[in-house]
Amino acid sequence: RQRARAAARQPFVHAHMADAPFLSPHPRALAPSDIVLGAIWIAPGGGEQGDGARGDPGQDNATATVSAAIAHGVREFDTAPWYGAGASEERLGGAIAALSEEQRQPLQVGTKAGRLYTEADGREATGPFGGDLHALRTRVCTNDYSAAGARRSLAASLARLGVPRVHTLRIHDPNDNSNNRRGDPHFADEVAEALGEGGMVDGLRAMRDEGAISQVGLGMNCNRMPHQGVPEEIERLVKGAPQGTFDSALLAGGWNLLSQDGLATLQLCARCGVAVHVAG
Repeated sequence: RQRARAAARQPFVHAHMADAPFLSPHPRALAPSDIVLGAIWIAPGGGEQGDGARGDPGQDNATATVSAAIAHGVREFDTAPWYGAGASEERLGGAIAALSEEQRQPLQVGTKAGRLYTEADGREATGPFGGDLHALRTRVCTNDYSAAGARRSLAASLARLGVPRVHTLRIHDPNDNSNNRRGDPHFADEVAEALGEGGMVDGLRAMRDEGAISQVGLGMNCNRMPHQGVPEEIERLVKGAPQGTFDSALLAGGWNLLSQDGLATLQLCARCGVAVHVAG
């Protein structure tokens, strides 16, 4: 699935069309700086506890990919603990470390929170996996959409990335992930957890106020294909959080030639001033 993100950095629905059943045409040319490069593909898959069993393209490949993107004007990169069970963050961090200070200065890195990874022996999964796919795929994933979980997730992400801070931290796939789905016998409403007292929404807002991150975001699927989309859960978060909580939403699927399931969600984001990055 294509993961290059065309970032719509301004609301793209005209105000008078916000309640109409379609989006008002508002074409504009995308500059390279509008594109968010998804770092999911520069790392191996994390297996059953991650995002599949992709092979490892290697650090040299990751470094060359990031360098080429920067050379052509891309400035924003997206990753997540879920991508490669932490390997995507590690590969992106290695690529950034190979850049000059001048090249690193304008970059914006965003990652996500909601899944915590530990090694099989219980240690925090922050060390390099060293290309050992077996060890990588024995990492254990635990969902946590609390404020404390957001802080723990960010600390682990920074260690894997090898950077002092990230620009954006996004709530990642609550109620739409392999550990927790509606209909499962032990289903837990992770959106309610994130919105509740001491939940991830509170935590991310506090971290933004403290300057630990610059923006609070969402990273979620936005179509109704099997195992892929929960547009209504995105809307629950946008409506349920205090006004101004979300600076942006990175929404996969739901707005392309094959699926327009995300239309109502896009309209809601436009009304609420939430910038949308369309993914896939």
